[in-house]
Amino acid sequence: MTSPEGQRGTIGVLHPDSGNITSICDALARLDRPYRLMREPDMDGIDQLLLPGQGRFGAVMRFLHRHGWVEVLRDWVAADRPLLGICVGMQVLFASSEEDEDPGLGIFPGRVELLRAPKRPMMGWVPITWRQGDLPPGTAYFVNSFVVHESEHAIATVTYGAPFAAAVARGNTIAFQFHPEKSGAWGKELLATCLI
Repeated sequence: MTSPEGQRGTIGVLHPDSGNITSICDALARLDRPYRLMREPDMDGIDQLLLPGQGRFGAVMRFLHRHGWVEVLRDWVAADRPLLGICVGMQVLFASSEEDEDPGLGIFPGRVELLRAPKRPMMGWVPITWRQGDLPPGTAYFVNSFVVHESEHAIATVTYGAPFAAAVARGNTIAFQFHPEKSGAWGKELLATCLI
């Protein structure tokens, strides 16, 4: 999709080789938001980037390296342009992960670790309360085995075995460990709030 003049900007949705991005594309279509699926960083006309998440940390990082995204994403964030990460898309913003040896983007300091819980993966609905900002409270859908247990950039935390960051933000970069696109009407409202 492209953005006609006078309408909201186009969202570039990175399309890693792993994972299903149908849910996020359907959510953007329901919000009537123009988007373009991207494997290569052709940034012409792109106003916001969305890094969706399914799959392994290492597989997503290898995709980003293979297609020339690593420096593009770092420069994008350094310029304080809007970026939204979801699930593994949040995790790769950190420096490293226990899941794979591949280094992360290092946009946020910290390490992604295995959930400290007796049952993994975590699957289900958990209430979200924001530490700051004016985002709407609601109940989010999680499906994950790896998390960031502590981050100075956390704007929401939940507990599953041990507390972890449910969302992080810095400047115009925001990322969710949960799936807003699978979190019902509240998730739709949250996406609409976070998209330019």
